[in-house]
This record gives sequence, structure tokens and C-alpha cells, in this order.
Amino acid sequence: MITLENINVRPDLKSAFSYRQIGSLTREVEPIDVSASVESVMDFFQNNPTHTALPIERNGALLGILGRSDIERLSESAWARFWQKELDAYIQAPLVSLRADDYIEKNVEQVLELNTEKGARHFAVFYRKSFFGIVNLQDMLARITEMRAQEMEKARQVQKNLLESSNCPKDGRYSLIAWNRMASEVGGDFYKDFCLDGGSRRVIGCFDVSGKNLAASLSTMAVGAFFSALKHFDIGGKFGQELTRRLDGFVDDLTPPDTFITAALLYVDLAEGTLTIQNCGHTPIYLFIPGEDRRVVGKTMPANMAPLGMGVVSSEENTAYRVPISRGLRVVSYTDGLTDMVDPDGERYGDDRARDLIAGTYGKSEAETRAAFSKAIDGWVSDALQADDITILDLRFL
Repeated sequence: MITLENINVRPDLKSAFSYRQIGSLTREVEPIDVSASVESVMDFFQNNPTHTALPIERNGALLGILGRSDIERLSESAWARFWQKELDAYIQAPLVSLRADDYIEKNVEQVLELNTEKGARHFAVFYRKSFFGIVNLQDMLARITEMRAQEMEKARQVQKNLLESSNCPKDGRYSLIAWNRMASEVGGDFYKDFCLDGGSRRVIGCFDVSGKNLAASLSTMAVGAFFSALKHFDIGGKFGQELTRRLDGFVDDLTPPDTFITAALLYVDLAEGTLTIQNCGHTPIYLFIPGEDRRVVGKTMPANMAPLGMGVVSSEENTAYRVPISRGLRVVSYTDGLTDMVDPDGERYGDDRARDLIAGTYGKSEAETRAAFSKAIDGWVSDALQADDITILDLRFL
């Protein structure tokens, strides 16, 4: 019989398990015999405040787990302590046996169901067919939260690298301001500045994936993968509308049926001196075209195509707007997180304010423009929750 007075805790084996394995959370504790008194168990918990449960055995076989809270309730009832002398009257029989070398995320759904149905909070853990110790639900949930936070941070870093990566050399003929703020660690907004033919042709895109968080982030990475792959192939004359068709087919193949990506696509041909614009289900694209006598003509290009990933772009014709490149030409696109953001009173920012913000930064420097975007968005959202990602892409020809 193992009594409370001679419990011999085995050497700590937690270091043998990875961060994701159940063994890394397991408290190694020897079972006590069922014949031990309730009073001695109470004394043990009082003297060991970090222990939340004890395993109970009879003749070398595990009977169940006795939780600290169960014993504490007994201490409030002298009547129960008088009539119930054996510990097996208070224990919870093993509902499931977990393996120390198994992964936490594979088992958390099962233990949550047992907690809901049976109120189970502690679970027996075995290693190499021997009893190893006890793990509690709270620790498993805390570890799952930590792991997901770490995974989200890794995904955020990958997405950040995709957003900031560009194969384009500096070119004094144009500048690109990319202002981005995610609503969470990862999101569905994405922008790209991609060069072809040594930089004479460029694809500049602002993308917004339907959905949020990790699933949306995976779709943005798919778009990033498309452009990364282009670096290794000769696409010949497949530029502009033909490249959009290819991108639409790629997204359609890789994403679920209910996922689509809106896009503002700008095809810059510096050799030819033309800019081709396509709006695939995106928010309005604003154009500022310099005219005579230093006048600037403002134009709005609403969506005239279906979003990417719906498999219908290839059937559409005359979907592009072409404008000659000239000094002072400016094109601005943004995602609907800008117009949909709300202030603390729930008022939506809206299209008119977005247009005024963009028009008000015409002619301003890059630093002044970024500051204006930040000031407007911070001032509007204030203490409210930013519900969606916000991206603004500002292309200027110098």
C-alpha cells in the first residue's frame, strides 16, 4: 500500500516530451491507496497547494482521480465525512486514458466533451503502458491557446514577408505608397509590386480575400505563391488581361468554392508608356489624370469584373481601362476595411470620406500622405474595434 506519508515522486520526465505533447503538461505523482483516510488526503492538499488532483489505486490498478475541489467540499460537510470512509466514494473513474507522447491538440476536443458531459477536469496519463501522472483540462486549454498564438505569429511573419517582398528595383519614374493595418495577427488583405522583363513591365495589385484570420491568410499566401512562381517562367506576351485570367484560374483551383478575392490590378508598361487597370469586384479605384493648365481630372473606376476565384474572368471581355502614363498621374486603390470602419458610436466611415481623404493627399509627399492616412484612420476608429483589415495602395508617376 502506498500511503501519503511515503509518496516517492519519480524523476521529472517532462523534458522528454515536446511542447505540443501531453507529457510536457503532466504532473508526475504516485497513486495513493484507496484505504488512505479522507483526513490524510485533506492534509496532503493543504501541504501541497500546487496539486489539483491525486490518483487513487487498489491492488496496483488505477481506480480513478480525486480532485482537490471534491475534498474541499467534503471538509464543509462533517456528515459526509462521517458516513463515507473509503476514498472510492469520492473519486471520478477514469473516463479516458491519455498517452504522454500524444499531441495535445488531437485530444482537446475529446476532453472538452467529457468535461461538458461528465464534469471531468483531470485525466490519467500513461507512458509506455505505465501510469505516468495527471493532466488537467485548464492546463491543456492554456497550452492550446499558447500554441495557436505562436502559430498565428509565424503566419503573421510569413504574410508580412510576402507583403513587403518585391523583386522590383527602384525606379525614379514612379513611387508606390503601401499603407496596411491588419485587424488581427493575420488577415485577408494583400498587395504586390511585381516586375517582369527587368522592370520595364510591372504588376501592382491590391487584394482583399473574403473571410478573416488564418483561412484568409492562406489565400493571400496562394496569391503570393503565384507571383513567386512567375519569376521562374517566361510568360512571354501574357501580360495584362491574359495574366489576370491565369491568376483567376489559379485562385479558383486552390481556394474553396465559397472563397473569392477582390483585386485592383494595375499593369504598368514603362516601355510602352501605358497603364492598364482592371477592377475585379474591388472597391472603387480613383484616378487623378493631369490635364492642361495644371488641372487634374478625377475619375472613379468601379468594379467591372467578377472577383478572382469564381472562374468567370476568362469569359469576360473589354474589362480593362487603359491610360497613357504621364507625370502627375496617380492611381489609388483601397480595401473595404477603410470604408467599413466605424467610430465608437457605430457610424461608418463611408465612401465620401474615403474619397475626400484620398483627394486631400494629392500632391503631398510620401511621408505627409502616410501621416494623413494614419491620422484619419486613428481618429475615426479611436476606441472602437477595427473589425477588418485596411490597405491603401497609392501609385504615383513622377
